[in-house]
Amino acid sequence: MLESTVIQLIHRFYDPDSGCVLLDGQDIKTLDVAWLRSHIGIVSQESALFTGSIEENIRFGKPDATDDEVIAAAKMANAHDFIMELPD
Repeated sequence: MLESTVIQLIHRFYDPDSGCVLLDGQDIKTLDVAWLRSHIGIVSQESALFTGSIEENIRFGKPDATDDEVIAAAKMANAHDFIMELPD
């Protein structure tokens, strides 16, 4: 329960009744909600792959990602080398 509450507060689905949520020392109420949500990602402890290719799974969060962005995401996840070793 606590984890989902924290996630909802960070994404500003609602604001706290008292106190504040700080991001790098700044109250997140002062940040644009769309900007905030576009810059925060949540990674579950349980991995999930969807039907489709690895590329489609990487694009899941940003369907309009360029090929360079897909490659960059794979590299950030330390998966690029592994992916490149897989057969087509």
